[in-house]
Amino acid sequence: MDRERQVFTVDLLERYATKGRGVITAMAAGNDVIVLGTSKGWVIRHDFGVGDSSDIDLCAGRPGEQSIHRVFVDPGGSHCIATVVGAGGAETYYTHAKWSKPRVLGRLKGLVVNAVAWNRQQITEASTKEVVLGTDDGQLYEIAVDEKDKREKYIKFLYELKELPQAFMGLQMETASLENGTRYYVMAVTPTRRYSFTGIGLLETVFASYLDRAVHFMELPGEVPNRQVCIVLCYSSFNLNLEHELHFFIKQRRTTHFAWLSGAGIYYGGLNFGAQHSCPNGDENFVENKALLDYSKLSKGSEVVKPTSMAVSEFHFLLLIGNKVKVVNRISEHIIEELHFDLTSESASRSGIIGLCSDATAGLFYAYDQNSVFQVSVNDEDRDMWKVYLDMKEYAAALANCRDPFQRDQVYLVQKFLIFLFDYFITEMERFAVGLQADAAFSSRDFERAASFYAKISYILSFEEVALKFISAGEQDALRTFLLHRLDNLTKDDKCQITMISTWATELYLDKINRLLLEEDSTVENHGVEYQSIIQEFCAFLSDSKDVLDEATTMKLLESYGRVEELVYFAGLKEQHEIVIHHYLQQGETKKALELLQKPAVPIDLQYKFAPDLIALDAYETVESWMGTKNLNPRKLIPAMMRYSSETHAK
Repeated sequence: MDRERQVFTVDLLERYATKGRGVITAMAAGNDVIVLGTSKGWVIRHDFGVGDSSDIDLCAGRPGEQSIHRVFVDPGGSHCIATVVGAGGAETYYTHAKWSKPRVLGRLKGLVVNAVAWNRQQITEASTKEVVLGTDDGQLYEIAVDEKDKREKYIKFLYELKELPQAFMGLQMETASLENGTRYYVMAVTPTRRYSFTGIGLLETVFASYLDRAVHFMELPGEVPNRQVCIVLCYSSFNLNLEHELHFFIKQRRTTHFAWLSGAGIYYGGLNFGAQHSCPNGDENFVENKALLDYSKLSKGSEVVKPTSMAVSEFHFLLLIGNKVKVVNRISEHIIEELHFDLTSESASRSGIIGLCSDATAGLFYAYDQNSVFQVSVNDEDRDMWKVYLDMKEYAAALANCRDPFQRDQVYLVQKFLIFLFDYFITEMERFAVGLQADAAFSSRDFERAASFYAKISYILSFEEVALKFISAGEQDALRTFLLHRLDNLTKDDKCQITMISTWATELYLDKINRLLLEEDSTVENHGVEYQSIIQEFCAFLSDSKDVLDEATTMKLLESYGRVEELVYFAGLKEQHEIVIHHYLQQGETKKALELLQKPAVPIDLQYKFAPDLIALDAYETVESWMGTKNLNPRKLIPAMMRYSSETHAK
């Protein structure tokens, strides 16, 4: 195939990647950084973003031969976890991109870590946040490390497989911040099962809840490797077969689909974290459109060959079979390409390609043998997806993936596409009917109902025309209702329109609040109920829209209308802690200010900045709070205490 027309291409990236530190036994990648583990216990880090490389010896001081069993690197390329195995047992280490020495995770001594799940939504360069580790004996642990502390914050036991003890081979995690706390979703695989753990609260609490309820899992046939054999192989310089991998595909920091390289085939599906489908056991099942790709589809003859490693892109599976990679379209399940590697050079190992790994942040894939690293690049992989969907008679999806009039014409020319046109015609008729209902409601002055109808149509009347109708009628409340309904119908891609409409809705809320304050209503009690109701509704709107509202514009709006309470509330949502604390101090609410300063997300420097004001307002509570706060620098508090003690009223 012409290289320019190939979706995936292979290039040799590093010929002697280990720099004489042994042969490669494991590899991971993230944010243009690759981390290699070697048969001599070294971890080698190549940062292609800055053109730098470094290495760390994890076996210094350990007797006998040592080998890296697995390495894991976070999506940002800063945090690394590696497990070393040897005659003295297994040890797991953590190291940071800025460190020259590793940190041993002592509580994991003797445990072989096979899998790691990073908290992609909350991890930073300075802190790992919650990380889940899966071990060879079917246990899950939670750890967290802050780079500045030079050691782990904690290591907690989470869960153990007791009904069917098997090694955890793959782990992935997705989190979401909800009104009632953080929702965790952890997917884990063993040689024969895929487990799902989900809940709201602390990660430790989520797993503790499974003491009283059954774990949701699905089972597929597969070979369970003998654990003693696995341990012996771990000590050798050769990596284990990488079968049973679990992969999430990430798009715009959210998982869209997953794939499990199981013994029976590739089990895959979509993940919709906006949906809530309750399972009988009380879990929320977010998996959609599940399917199993049988390995027989990958072979032409009767002999079925299983892949030894896998990577997942937006539309394709990359499957390592022998010394080549077969690229399979995830939608059609057809092989579209075969990738071959240059194994003729003197650096190429005789054992061939060992495994694949992916860099979700950089959108790259890698393959490696014992000496070399190859880069697999993606070139416009969705360009032919319109044709794939067309061949499968999925006409709507085919049109959505067309890029030019010629491609759209190809779809329209298909005879059975008339069915789609009929459905489209019916939909347009329904929209026309909705438009008639909207006009009728507006004519009868039922403006709120008209607003909900107008929000559903886009073609009969434009957004501007509908808005002008309500403005001309002087119906600000109905206009606000129309805007809120319109927001519900917009997609995430309409970012500019979402921000514009949300800002307009904010101003309409503020105008409504002002009008209620200015009204001279004789029924003061009812007036108070309506006022409180609109305030609660406005606060809920600010909470829902905090990520789409422009921070500076919204702050100015709230300030111009004199809405101090809502300004402080919005500042809290945007983590503008300094504004909130300043407000509490102005109101003399020292305890609230101290409680906010105790939260982990609040910078420690604010403790020092507000120390003089806090101690002046309530010396006892302030000093009690300081004594209960870790990591405070007493030297920075002395000026505030000296200033206070010099005052005549000091207690």
